[in-house]
Amino acid sequence: MVALILTTVSVVSATSSLAASTTSPSTPLMVANVAGTSRLFVVSGFIEGCTYEPCLRLEETTDFGDHFTMLHLPALSYVAGNPLGNLRTLTFANAQDGYALLTQGSTTNLYVTLDGTRSWHRQQIATGLTTSQLVITHDRLYAVVAHCVAHHCEGYRVARSALNAKTWKFNSVPTTLAKSGFSLAAYDQNVWLNVQAPRVALLYVSHDGGRVWTREPARPLGSVSACGLTPESMTALWAQCPTGMLVSFFYSSNGGDHWSSVSRFEFSGTGGGAFDPVSPSRALLDYGNTAASEGRLYVVNEPGGRFVDVGKLVCVDISNLVFTNARHGVVICDQNYSPASTQLLRSLDGGATWSRVKLP
Repeated sequence: MVALILTTVSVVSATSSLAASTTSPSTPLMVANVAGTSRLFVVSGFIEGCTYEPCLRLEETTDFGDHFTMLHLPALSYVAGNPLGNLRTLTFANAQDGYALLTQGSTTNLYVTLDGTRSWHRQQIATGLTTSQLVITHDRLYAVVAHCVAHHCEGYRVARSALNAKTWKFNSVPTTLAKSGFSLAAYDQNVWLNVQAPRVALLYVSHDGGRVWTREPARPLGSVSACGLTPESMTALWAQCPTGMLVSFFYSSNGGDHWSSVSRFEFSGTGGGAFDPVSPSRALLDYGNTAASEGRLYVVNEPGGRFVDVGKLVCVDISNLVFTNARHGVVICDQNYSPASTQLLRSLDGGATWSRVKLP
C-alpha cells in the first residue's frame, strides 16, 4: 500500500486564455461520457481570442447538447502538431470524479479532480513510476504503471484504488508481461491483460482485482500488439484489434475463452471509421466512407453476429463515437479534413439521423 503524493495545481478556466470574448465556433476534439448515464464531457478548441496554446474548453451536457455547462481543465502544455496539447486521455467516473493523463517527455502523469473540475491535483501513484493506462469501473480505478527512462519502460505492474485515487495497492503481473506493454481492461473485480503479436497470444484474467492471474487459452486475434478490450459485463467482451493497416473486431460471451469475428467489411485504421460497444449484446460499427460500406452505420447484435444497417454518417473521418444507450449518441465528424468542417453531431434515434450540436 502506497500513499499518494498530491500537488495542487491551478486549473485553466474556460476563459483564462482569452484576450477578449470569443465569437468563433469551437472545434470538437474529444468526448468522454459517464458509463450508464447521459452525462457527456466535450473538449473543444478555439482560435479567435486565443493568446497561447493549447486553447481548449471543457463543457458538460446532460441533454445531448441542448444545454452546456462550462467546466475546467487541468493546466496543459503546448505540444507541436497536437491541438490537445499534452492531454492524452480524459475520463470521468461520475459528475464529481474525473481523471486526466498528461504527458511530459517520456513520462505520463495522472491528474485527478474530486470536485467536478473546480480543482485538479497531480497524483503520483508511487515515486519514479509513470502511468501508461487508466481504467475506471463503477467503484474503483486500475492503472498500469512502470519505470520508464527515455521512452523505454519495464517493471510493469497493475495498481488499484478507490475512486478518490488517494491510496493504491500494487499487484505484480505475470513475468511474461512485466517487461513489455499490454492492454488492460476491467469490469468490477474482473481484470483482463492481453498481448497479441506475431506468434504470441496471451490473455490473463483475474477475478479478484488483480491479486491472482489465470492464463486463458487465448485465440490469436491477429493484432500487431494488443487488442483494446471493452467489457460490458463480467463475461461479455468486445475487442478492437489493430492488424497493421487494418483493424479487426471480435466478441466473447464467456470472458475471453472463445471469440467470434464481428467484422463485415474491411476496416482501415486510417479510413475514418469508428467502433463503440454499447451493451453486452450491442455495438455500433462505422467502417468509414469506403466504397464497400459507403459510410453506413451498423448495429452489431451478439451472440449471433447479426448486422443491422441503421443509418449513414457523411464524414471523411470519425472520432469519439459514443452511444450512451440504444437510441442516444454523439460523434465528432470531420467532413472535409479540416477543423472548420469538424462538427459534433448527435442522434436521438439509434443512428438513423444526425444533427449538428452547436457548441458554445
